[in-house]
Amino acid sequence: MPTRLAAGLLFGLCLGCAHHAAPSSEPPHLRVPARDQATTPEENLVAFARLYGYVRFFHPTDASDEADWRRLAILGVQQVRDARTTDELAQRLDALFRPLAPSLQLWFDGEATPAEPSPPTRRDGLVYWQYQGFPGSRMSLYNAPYSKVRVQPEQTWRRHFSETPPADARVQMELSPGLQMRLPVVLSADEAQRTDRSPRVALEGIDPDHDHESLAVRQAAVIEVWNVLRHFYPYQQELELDWTSMLRTALVDAEDDMEIADIRDTLRGLLEPLEDGHGYVGYQRQGREGTLPVRIEMIEDQAVVTGTRDPDRFEVGDVIQQIGGAPARGMILQIASRLSGTPQWRSFRAAAWEAPRAGFGEVVQLRFERDGVEHTVDAEAERELTPQSPRPPALHTFDDGVQYVDLTRADWSEIEAVVPDLAEAPGVIFDLRGYPEDNDQILDHLLNEPEDTLWMHVPRYVEPDGQVVGWHDLGWHRRPAAPHIETPVTFLISAEAISYAESMLSYVEAHDLGTLVGTPTAGANGDIVRFDTLGGFYVIYSGMRVTRHDGSSFHRGGVLPDIEVHRTIAGLRAGRDEVLEEGLRVVRKAAEDDGTRVARRRRRARSSQRG
Repeated sequence: MPTRLAAGLLFGLCLGCAHHAAPSSEPPHLRVPARDQATTPEENLVAFARLYGYVRFFHPTDASDEADWRRLAILGVQQVRDARTTDELAQRLDALFRPLAPSLQLWFDGEATPAEPSPPTRRDGLVYWQYQGFPGSRMSLYNAPYSKVRVQPEQTWRRHFSETPPADARVQMELSPGLQMRLPVVLSADEAQRTDRSPRVALEGIDPDHDHESLAVRQAAVIEVWNVLRHFYPYQQELELDWTSMLRTALVDAEDDMEIADIRDTLRGLLEPLEDGHGYVGYQRQGREGTLPVRIEMIEDQAVVTGTRDPDRFEVGDVIQQIGGAPARGMILQIASRLSGTPQWRSFRAAAWEAPRAGFGEVVQLRFERDGVEHTVDAEAERELTPQSPRPPALHTFDDGVQYVDLTRADWSEIEAVVPDLAEAPGVIFDLRGYPEDNDQILDHLLNEPEDTLWMHVPRYVEPDGQVVGWHDLGWHRRPAAPHIETPVTFLISAEAISYAESMLSYVEAHDLGTLVGTPTAGANGDIVRFDTLGGFYVIYSGMRVTRHDGSSFHRGGVLPDIEVHRTIAGLRAGRDEVLEEGLRVVRKAAEDDGTRVARRRRRARSSQRG
């Protein structure tokens, strides 16, 4: 419903400004056809979404900097959606944005293109935006390397990097069929200040943080999220993305979303094309959730129990046929199709994390097959982590002296205490099938030389549409540490290894620190960004570009095994860990082949101690 503010914006603001789309007073026979061209709600919202992002993130006026953009997104959806013609759409866009962007130019096909304004000079003092990544919403005390600043003449010391936009930088595009737009990205200090304070946006009967039942809130959330991804997603040069199609689809999908799960799926639709394993949509007021007492993974194209908290009723190797009455395999494939990331990550996450999730205390019926017999069990969702697959203790010595270190369970203080034993062992197995426990220091005991590769790259932006002007490059700057582990080493890997795990494994891959055994990792690395949007929803995505140490692409690829090994249902039922077995075989064979060298090294060490 139009508010008093909206009415004032529509009929009273800046009607005399040059080159804005004011109502035409031309005789009908001189009026260009584009003005009377019929529009659709979808075209109107796409036009608003585009202009919203350009003005919010890259037009550097004082009023734009101070605007309540969340409320303006909702108001804009309400005001433009039912515009009937291009002329009416232009008037409403002009009324919404001119208080924030007096230099906005709108015109119609068939009319004379307005003259480009003279660009500001450095003598005028230049005002523009700089983004190093996108800062998003704060998640913890950790300060991610993302920031933004509106550079102003008297505060040039606040610049975050040296790259600047050209003084005549501007956006010029077709907002909707027949309606053209031009907007400067750089202003003089006088132009940036030549606006009143940003008007207060009042919304009648809508709470932006809670009312996801409102269509305006849902579509405004789509517009916010789409713009953040469109302008700041770091992998745009590596992906072929149809941004307009993504926006149109999400706006239409939002129309009939009433349940929280439906809205999450709509927002997921903006993340899925990015193939980003970090991509996630959450809801801040989500009810308490739990997990069923089984870990499920896709083994031999079937949903199989690979771990359980309830061994009295479930066994590793049970084949899950139904979850809550729905075919388990079909449910997992459907969930995976809505996730973002590589195929191996989506399959793992859908099966292990998403399918066994339910409301805390909810009872879900599971039907499964074991040894040719079907069983039906009612399982309760508990406030527990997903159960782990059976493994040896986090630190374990096999009978022949080979050491096992589970990097997903042992922290550095535990590992550091046994590093001398690892260095003397005939072989070491490092298990990285999952997320590490802050123990990347182990790499220093494997490296032979200093390592200063810059493999994390935070994009720098001064203009919209994902145009990267430079990178802030980062690395871990590792140094070898004693004692050095020269013994044969194997790393066990899987799709569950994501992000930090892949950071560690990239060093293993680049410097041949061990044999990689298992299946490809997730293929998603780098610090994440969280963006809180309307209706209580938030999105997470990868905020920086990560490359391999040789500079080649890592996104969507991941770390590949030297020896690929897949678990089997028969192996699981027999209590075997086929990936670990192969890792042990590789280490023992290498130790056997290299036995003479190991013996000599030990003799030298003993001689040195006696000396």
